[in-house]
Amino acid sequence: MPVESAAGERRYRFDVRDIVLIALFSAAGGVLSTYIGYLGNLINRLFGVPFGAGQLIAGLHIVWPLLARALVGRFGAGTLTGLTKGAVELFSGGTHGVVILLVSAVEGLFVDLGLGLTRRRSLALTMLAGALASVSNVVMFQAIYFSGVAASFLALMIAAAFVSGAVFGGYLAWDIERVLVASRLIRPTDSVVPNGRRAVGWRHAATLAVVLGFLAGGVYFYLKVYDPFPSPGAATIGGAVRAPYEFVYREWKAEERTVRTELRGSVTYVPPADYTGVPVNLILERASPSAGAATVRIVASDGYEARFPILELTDNPDVLLILDGDDLRLVAPGYDGAYWVEMVVRVAVE
Repeated sequence: MPVESAAGERRYRFDVRDIVLIALFSAAGGVLSTYIGYLGNLINRLFGVPFGAGQLIAGLHIVWPLLARALVGRFGAGTLTGLTKGAVELFSGGTHGVVILLVSAVEGLFVDLGLGLTRRRSLALTMLAGALASVSNVVMFQAIYFSGVAASFLALMIAAAFVSGAVFGGYLAWDIERVLVASRLIRPTDSVVPNGRRAVGWRHAATLAVVLGFLAGGVYFYLKVYDPFPSPGAATIGGAVRAPYEFVYREWKAEERTVRTELRGSVTYVPPADYTGVPVNLILERASPSAGAATVRIVASDGYEARFPILELTDNPDVLLILDGDDLRLVAPGYDGAYWVEMVVRVAVE
């Protein structure tokens, strides 16, 4: 859709300002997507489920293409932002692999379609576009990765994503846009212009608090939690142990053991197969857990973790750390698939 410039001329191509805005929002969204996934894992743990509850904040993924589409004012800005955002996430150590390019592009496409329904945007339309884009995320991941999910549970996930996309995606993007434009940090290009009220005040306090809190949490996550490029085939063994060390898989080849087991997850089933790896009980034995240690946390590079009572690992030679490409993966026979942690970088005894 062509957009009139300040001089009244219609623009059919992205100009330099558009490209810069798209690049900025794509970079921010791509880098922070892994952090949003980490927050989702925390919410899942709070609700006591392996996945699904994290959809309550899924709308935070949609803020970036919504902002780009609104401030650029052209159809295609959302899709391009989504695709570029996915590329940034992929190359900054994201955990979903190349499929994130497709998922993010589809999110952006729904933003373009939603905001393209009419030439004059409104809060309701922006919230609807955010809701539909967020739902597309659930549908895409279910179609690509999962099967056999109970219809009732899938419906709850879609409902949570819809609400989150409307609130954390649509409303948040709408209000952030007004703060940016009314503060004259960015000039608008379409028919929506702030009404001249104060850009920073009680109406925007909640938005500013969410944004600042989110950014502060992101800084903490990247400094203290996330390890985007871990050493291949290695993990740190520490916590309440007498002899912390770095586990390097190739140095333990002589201790390898093969077990045959199946993965039964809440949404995934993998038939019985042979897995060869190093028993976790031997890894813990070398570290010599301190007296009174009760729990072992198996932690992934993106902060995801599974917790085990220490006796369930020290007395079980069938729980393995295997080499999956260059990454370490936990194989936990008899445990739900949520305990089979991928990209393991740390084993912490507590």
